[in-house]
Amino acid sequence: MNTYLLEIRLELLRLLRTPAFALPMFLLPVGTYLLFAFAVAGEMVARDPDAGRFMFGGFSVMAVTMAALFATCPNLALEREQGLLTLKRAQPAPPGAWLAAKMVAGVVCGTLAYLPILVLAAATGQARLDGAQLAAMSAVLVAGTVPFCALGLMLGALTSGSAAPAYANLAYLPGLYLSGVFFPLPASMHFQTVFWPHFHLDQLAFAAGGVAKFRWIAPEMAVAVLLGFTLLCSGVALHRLKRTI
Repeated sequence: MNTYLLEIRLELLRLLRTPAFALPMFLLPVGTYLLFAFAVAGEMVARDPDAGRFMFGGFSVMAVTMAALFATCPNLALEREQGLLTLKRAQPAPPGAWLAAKMVAGVVCGTLAYLPILVLAAATGQARLDGAQLAAMSAVLVAGTVPFCALGLMLGALTSGSAAPAYANLAYLPGLYLSGVFFPLPASMHFQTVFWPHFHLDQLAFAAGGVAKFRWIAPEMAVAVLLGFTLLCSGVALHRLKRTI
């Protein structure tokens, strides 16, 4: 247990002490939330409470998922390419310690990126949600970091260190926009939203918060899709890592 805790502590310290990672991941989500939900669409949100809830859900999904993905993918790719994972296998430490550290670090980074948005929404009342709703949605959003940590592990196991950030963006950004979590999509594009994990996490968060207007699928289906996505990405990552380290 001490080995696991030490590995987690060191992984978190490395991420938090890297300004190139920490500053964009923690400032970009809350900055864009302030820009769009307050400055650009502030009048619309004041007239329509549902607009505030929609934006809170969308930018919260962005915060937890982006930080979780980029906390795991590039570092794993670099460590694998430089032979550090092979070195760790030769050390007298549990073989799963580094993997657990990366998963926990992804969850923690996702939570830290989401907290400023939560505090802002709770302090201003912009989302028009009570404390119980915010707590329920927060629990789902934090748990929703796990599928994106698994995606980061898969991409980190498959790509080189220099190409990992580009592939992470390529895998992440289309789903962020095409899933409809940022802005309503035309009816002709609704069919493809179910293919993106961002959409299912957004649906679960609204279900937990009791927001019925933006729910299109059953929570059970969203849970099944996210669980299957996590298992698929984790399985591919572990299979690839066994062959390369």
